[in-house]
Amino acid sequence: MVTYNRILMAVPHRYAEDATIAHAVSVARQHNAQLTLFGVVEEIEKEYENWLTTKLPQDLEQEMYETQLAALQQRVADLKPNYDRVDCAVAKGIPFVEIIKQVVRGGYDLLVMDATTRHPGRKRFMGSTTKHVLRKCPCPVLCIREQTRPGKVAAAVDVFADKPGAAELNRKVLAHAYDQAQREGAQLHVVYAQQPIGEPMLSAWGVGSADMLDGMEADLIASAETKLLKLTEDVCGGSDGIVMQTVLGNPRDALPLYMRDNRIDLLTMGTVCRTGIKGFLIGNTAESILNEVTCSVLALKPEGFVSPVE
Repeated sequence: MVTYNRILMAVPHRYAEDATIAHAVSVARQHNAQLTLFGVVEEIEKEYENWLTTKLPQDLEQEMYETQLAALQQRVADLKPNYDRVDCAVAKGIPFVEIIKQVVRGGYDLLVMDATTRHPGRKRFMGSTTKHVLRKCPCPVLCIREQTRPGKVAAAVDVFADKPGAAELNRKVLAHAYDQAQREGAQLHVVYAQQPIGEPMLSAWGVGSADMLDGMEADLIASAETKLLKLTEDVCGGSDGIVMQTVLGNPRDALPLYMRDNRIDLLTMGTVCRTGIKGFLIGNTAESILNEVTCSVLALKPEGFVSPVE
């Protein structure tokens, strides 16, 4: 069973959605975890100082700090009658840097962020701070887009991945998705997207038969389904009631499409990177998928990931 002991929720300065905070409280209650509401006051940039006529930059920053701290303290007071294990903190600086520093400093094992879009017609929800955090945060990051309890949870895995730590990351992704589905009474989907072989690749191999292409892809899918079943049985203890699906297509396109068509509420996935190497943070495919999906996302790092933020 997956257990979170300390949860940090990054609360934006201008937008602190009651529904998102309620969702974070619900997750904390499920795990009996300590929940910290965390705000960051951005430093006033040098080029703006000439526009300040009534207050010094440091005085304005301090006023903003005190205002945000008071607002979070009031939220904590409002929450405590229903869930006592909640507190708050505020820092000054660059939001993604201070958020990650707080995660490391406080030993948090889950970060919750509000990923609700506030621009009509905008499909993507990864803002600048969210992108930086997803790339560099060492603990799991839950980006909440849907405020309701998830009815369908998906685990995106790569059953043919051969990079160091890939098998462990697959198991970690599925374990978190399975635990969430069990806690919420949700349907679990385990999904693998198989990149098509493609005729240009066959030509490079000296193979030109369309029948051979179909046969190779059929063999790949059959092998993937076997691996998917074994992974599911190993991690979940069985496959009853679990939807296992191999889709043929570029993962960047196929996975967001699967999430949309199947009305997935929460996608759990790994951000593929080399462990222990600072600066090698998130794979292009993973970032493309995160940029396209419109459901909530739980993003996980491989074991041994080292954040470049210190």
